[in-house]
Amino acid sequence: MMKRPFTQKISALVLTAAMILTLSPVFAEDAEQESYIHFAAYYDGSGALLDAKCISGTLSDGELEALVNIYEPDAAETARVFEWTADLEPLGVAKEIDITDAERSAVILHSNDMHGALVGSSSVIGADSVAALKKLDGAILADSGDATQGLALGSQSKGEDVIKIMNAAGYDVMALGNHEFDFGLEQLAALRNMSDFPMISANTYQNGAPLCAIDGKTNGENYIVEKNGIKIGIFALTTRDTEVSTKPENLEGIEFKDEVETAKAQTEYLDKQGADVIIALAHMGVTDQGYCTSDKLAAAMEGTELDAIIDGHSHTVMNDNIGGITIAQTGTGGANLGRMEIDFDENNNLTITETMLSRAFFDNITPDPAVTKVIKDVSDELNKTLAQKLGDNEITLWGGGLVNIPGGTSIAESRVGETNFGSLICDAMITEAENIAPDKYRDNSGKINEPIVAIENGGGFRASVPNGEFTIGSIINALPYSNTVRIKEITPAILFTALEGYLSSVTAQDPETGFLTAGYSGSFPQIGGMSVRYDPNKEVGEKIGGITLADGTELDKNDADTKIILASNDYVIEQGEFKNIPLIAEGSGLAEAVIAHINTLTNNGEKPLAVPTTSGRITTDGAYKPKDYTAHITPLSGDDLKDGDTVDFYIDGKLSPVPGVVKDGLIDITVPDGAHSVKLYPDQNEVFVNNYSGNGVLDVYGSLNLGYPRLEYRK
Repeated sequence: MMKRPFTQKISALVLTAAMILTLSPVFAEDAEQESYIHFAAYYDGSGALLDAKCISGTLSDGELEALVNIYEPDAAETARVFEWTADLEPLGVAKEIDITDAERSAVILHSNDMHGALVGSSSVIGADSVAALKKLDGAILADSGDATQGLALGSQSKGEDVIKIMNAAGYDVMALGNHEFDFGLEQLAALRNMSDFPMISANTYQNGAPLCAIDGKTNGENYIVEKNGIKIGIFALTTRDTEVSTKPENLEGIEFKDEVETAKAQTEYLDKQGADVIIALAHMGVTDQGYCTSDKLAAAMEGTELDAIIDGHSHTVMNDNIGGITIAQTGTGGANLGRMEIDFDENNNLTITETMLSRAFFDNITPDPAVTKVIKDVSDELNKTLAQKLGDNEITLWGGGLVNIPGGTSIAESRVGETNFGSLICDAMITEAENIAPDKYRDNSGKINEPIVAIENGGGFRASVPNGEFTIGSIINALPYSNTVRIKEITPAILFTALEGYLSSVTAQDPETGFLTAGYSGSFPQIGGMSVRYDPNKEVGEKIGGITLADGTELDKNDADTKIILASNDYVIEQGEFKNIPLIAEGSGLAEAVIAHINTLTNNGEKPLAVPTTSGRITTDGAYKPKDYTAHITPLSGDDLKDGDTVDFYIDGKLSPVPGVVKDGLIDITVPDGAHSVKLYPDQNEVFVNNYSGNGVLDVYGSLNLGYPRLEYRK
């Protein structure tokens, strides 16, 4: 463990603000930036100050102790942590920590399911910060899989940029995750070869040999390292769930052996090799889909020499112990980093302490500049790719929050009604489902023999793509969550129940205007392969008046027998009514599926993309009867307009046969019921009007300051 002793000693148990300022002006600067700080003072038995560090952020007790241990001096036995106000007024001792060194100790830092999230942000722990902590902690750095697929950093380079950054960060070992297969076996081999660390999986075989074996580099199954006198044996397991959680063509010739039997064999082997500690680096998770999970593995391995499981796959934040075996998993997307401390006392008794390090913890760690440079270089190249033109968009794809005026209220249209972007996403998922469904769901001609429906949560796409030229980056920016497409087999009864719940956020509809009262929930559904009629004014369970499949078939809400394939993203399909239903298959990342679908629709950009603003997939079915309505546009640079003047406008990409009329400084336009894209000129970015949400119809609604959409008027 690396030490950084502070050489000046002060024989005092109570420090004054003046002393702190004398010790280091940096502490004072930190104090000005925080509403309060933690000041860690490390003492020997006589009470002399040996080391000090300003700790920013609100940390858990475990994180605070970890940070104290990372910076502890050799002679320290205890640390007192003082809290201070921003102006350095002491608040007293917040915590006293026993930091007596064990006889032998080592640290494993671990990540899982990063899905391309290696660039630091307010919510992501950057790989440069992880690298710095590894050096400070003298740690082993491991990953439990699903690192190379996900955000644009992973998807656009087919994982290569992720490996470049992991190499720079100093990763020591990585388990093979199911999504490492997403780019095909040839690309997986390329990623394994370019990594400076072994990528391993003891239960994954190709043609009778470990898939990950590389002569002179790794046996493909395990990794043995000695750290601070402790011999650590690590073997990896990849879930057999991979058989349905990546495209079938990516698994030709691949066999996944039984996880428990493999673990027993690997544990026995590593024990014979003299390992003091044996750890399974598992990509298995704790979501039971009929395969072995990490908690089942721990139960099966009780009484063996297996000491810990560093897990991944289910995106769970956990720190558990089953049968004396520690199980840890950090969630997903670089939100946390695990710190597993291995200690042997003078009697050779083993203690494993797991701490989950949050993003705030890393406010106290200076990122490694060499890794920061690699991240910047990779990001600069990626940005060039993201800026590449994907196509020309005739009608804006609407998603995320729309703000009509500066300081106005954002209306997330996808959380209250159907949008064309939501429809496009669902259509892309249906196409992906058609590609990945196993043979047993196909007839002799290869056609899927069950209807396919799709659901995308309204909070799952976060930005609009304006009309005109658009880029790869604009699609990826709108889909930031690194979701993947999954399919399950459901029934009409399950579908009705789920959609009733999703539509419950809309609680009423004005019978005259159609305006909806809604909670703007992120679970509001965007749908494909079906249409839904519902009455917002009815109680949950009675809202839906009918669901009709794309082929015109009306579904029965009590039908628990008819089979339907549901395509959705991994977030939606693993919750609520769908949670415990077995997975049929998992396909591409959602962003990749949408981009592929756009390329099909546009013949790879040769013709424009034209997705209607609405297509009647979600309609209200109550007292309100659809009718034309008047929307209002604020003309910018329209000072010479006077009441009664007429102004041409375009609706959903076409010139309206009836022009708008100027009244009270606004351009009043009459449009058909529902949502529409509006502009005054062919080359102008569109605005959105919708009588159901009030966009373009209401200036103020209750406490909502909506304002009217603004368009430049050209004299």
